Amino acid sequence: MKPEPLKKTAWNLALLGFLPFAALSIAMLVLGPQHPLFDVLSDAFRLYGAVILSFLGGIRWGLALNTEPASPRTIAISVVPAIIGWLAIFIPPVFSVGVLLLSFCAQGAWDSTAFHAGKGPIWFARLRIVLTLLVAGAHVVALLALK
Repeated sequence: MKPEPLKKTAWNLALLGFLPFAALSIAMLVLGPQHPLFDVLSDAFRLYGAVILSFLGGIRWGLALNTEPASPRTIAISVVPAIIGWLAIFIPPVFSVGVLLLSFCAQGAWDSTAFHAGKGPIWFARLRIVLTLLVAGAHVVALLALK
């Protein structure tokens, strides 16, 4: 696949991947904590966040394995998002969403810095910045709904 179709596919899939964050956080805010589906929406939001955080760590793992020499430190750090996401599921929702928000921001900063340093295509750094801002915004909406 040539770079432009790959870039377009990645952007499209990334934006589609953002839709559950947007839909769930807005639904939580609109319905409010008293609605019978609120807890299900909150759980779905947090679980989706943990899964996506794990996915982002997996991207870094793959990139670390693909560089010469491979960095054991980067490989080790790349599993941290999955662990944080998993642990966040077990704490109260408002703290969980806060932890996920901070984790997505940290992961986005790490990714952007690495790609600007030449560890991957620069267009991916831009994608990560945009998605980090969108996902962080959805987490802020979810936090507002939880308060």
